[in-house]
Amino acid sequence: MPPSKGLSKLRADMTKAFGDKVTRRDDMTRPVAVPTGSITLDHALRIGGLALRRTHEILGPEGVGKTSLCTLIMASAQKMFPDRGVALIDMEQSFDFAYAQKLGLDLDEDRFVHIYPDHSEDVADIAKMLLRSGDISVVCLDSIGGMESKAAFEKSAEDSAMGKNSQVISRMVKQVASLCRAKNAMVIFVNQYRADIGNPRGGQKSAGPNILKYCTTTKIELKRTGEPVVKVPVADAVSESVKDEEIGRQLRAKVVRNKFAPPGRAADFWLFSADHPTWGPIGIDRADEALNLGIATGAIERINASKYGLPDGTHIVGRANVKQALREKPELTELVRQRALLTVSGEIVPEHEVTYDDEEYAA
Repeated sequence: MPPSKGLSKLRADMTKAFGDKVTRRDDMTRPVAVPTGSITLDHALRIGGLALRRTHEILGPEGVGKTSLCTLIMASAQKMFPDRGVALIDMEQSFDFAYAQKLGLDLDEDRFVHIYPDHSEDVADIAKMLLRSGDISVVCLDSIGGMESKAAFEKSAEDSAMGKNSQVISRMVKQVASLCRAKNAMVIFVNQYRADIGNPRGGQKSAGPNILKYCTTTKIELKRTGEPVVKVPVADAVSESVKDEEIGRQLRAKVVRNKFAPPGRAADFWLFSADHPTWGPIGIDRADEALNLGIATGAIERINASKYGLPDGTHIVGRANVKQALREKPELTELVRQRALLTVSGEIVPEHEVTYDDEEYAA
């Protein structure tokens, strides 16, 4: 049966009335993904990162590494789009520029915009202004829990302004979702847990209105895994004693919501806040990720109990030596990442399904 001519006319009339809001066939493809900085998280998301033209939420307790993950995503976007910048709306006013630069973020004024507004209404206006410019690929809002309405900001502490903040955030989320699609950008909402005072059994829930559940494409929940943290001895200049200082922790990023693939997958990775000769450079330990994920997906061949075959054809004995080789050759790590992602598309069949209960994966 030939296609309906009436539908073609209807599409033409709707395009004339509503412009690019009517999706064309050429646009019905999967959006470009920006790598998160974590190889295992890119694999868990199934598309290689967070999608442009969408909004996303990163949730977790304080101090777990949400801002660090956002910084790595912004750094990846700067590399992908050298002619565009990234922006951070810092409601908590606690961004560490020196640490961000060590993670790879370019702080040049032509590549990075940092702004700290006073209240939620300004946040909404700033986010829309950044996206409408077309010069920004990623906007990170840190955080939903740190936002407060203008009414509450200007009133005294004892006056009530209940519900105003949620109204502003709800309108903003809808508006920026539309702008992300039009301007080929993404917005990342950083969020925290709050006490669920409406639940008689107690518990926690994410801050902000329920609109975040319906308008965000991806929701990533960050938690510590319970593995022992990495500490190094540091001399205290005041007490003249030596104390252990935490420099690394293992995190689990669970993909709670995903509009491009079934949710529920998780990714474990180590995040370090300082360089260490044994554990590697600052940031996410990509060498450790590449080794574990490579074995699970077949990108790295496990020849026997201690011998491994890398994608470039070399054979190395010992996990520590394999990690060192991957750190010295970042191109090998990227090759493992690409091959692992091909197992998602079906172009390469993995040796077995990747799970975090697998003894071989956790070895």
